[in-house]
Amino acid sequence: MRRILVGLIAFIPFGLSIAQDHYPSKPVQVITVFAVGGGTDVIARAYAVEMNRLLGQPFVINPRVGAAGSIGFAALAAANPDGYTISFAPNTPLVNSPHVIKGLSYGFDSIVPVCGVFDNVFSLAVAPSSRYKTLKDLIDDARAKPGKIAYGTSGLGSVPHLSMAALTRAAGVSMNAVSFKGDSDQLPQLMSGELPVATVAVSSIFGRDLRVIAVFGNKRQRAYPNAPAVTELGYPKIPQGFNGVFVPKGVPKPVLDTLEKTCEQVVRTPSFIAVVEKLNQTVEYLPGAEFAKLLKEDYEFKGRLIREINLPRN
Repeated sequence: MRRILVGLIAFIPFGLSIAQDHYPSKPVQVITVFAVGGGTDVIARAYAVEMNRLLGQPFVINPRVGAAGSIGFAALAAANPDGYTISFAPNTPLVNSPHVIKGLSYGFDSIVPVCGVFDNVFSLAVAPSSRYKTLKDLIDDARAKPGKIAYGTSGLGSVPHLSMAALTRAAGVSMNAVSFKGDSDQLPQLMSGELPVATVAVSSIFGRDLRVIAVFGNKRQRAYPNAPAVTELGYPKIPQGFNGVFVPKGVPKPVLDTLEKTCEQVVRTPSFIAVVEKLNQTVEYLPGAEFAKLLKEDYEFKGRLIREINLPRN
């Protein structure tokens, strides 16, 4: 019997055994896809700290920014599927980018959602000196100056861009989208008034000297109670950003299970919750299966929206 057991053990793939029993046994790279200093970046770093504490290995932030997050997700999809390269990111590069970027090196099925972490609400913000006191002021000016007013976004096909595209379409006006690598890159121009208006995450502008004239969604945000939701003003609701953890397709299930279980522990941690709430976002944990279902629905919704607004593929 002993000989039989020894023989059976010899057939267990050594690498798989190590991956299952000792993950992680070395530092884990965490790809982030928007500019350093933005709200998502701050939350990602808080997440990495807690993962390090719980799993005993460094989770190292590796910013790969640009092209509405698709540069980072291309790197993720191409990574070795061993669990040592993950991404903490919004859903944009997974549900939006495949519809708008030609020759993308990955598709919706190239990436596996591990867990949902928080919902990212976007706002329409202007400098405090701006003449736009309300959304109506902005729309009226855009109607008087077709295609002349610029607004900042974090990239073509991003959630902020699609939110604004849907809003201007519903209002019957045209505005000029200006793409930045992330929220933090556009804030200096927005705060100076050089950029008239921007669609930026609530988490990225908290504590900044900016005026929020509307929030995208169907309810007001506690940080800006005087800013109406666009649905209050008769405009359509655009799904907000869903942020979470992703891995390349092919990561072994035991590793996925470890990442998912630890993700749930992190989002229940008071210190992590405090960081998210300080940035006026809401912790929203979703296990992998539920997160994947939500993203599939959002992927299909964004595809329909992009076709309706005739957004060109680039």
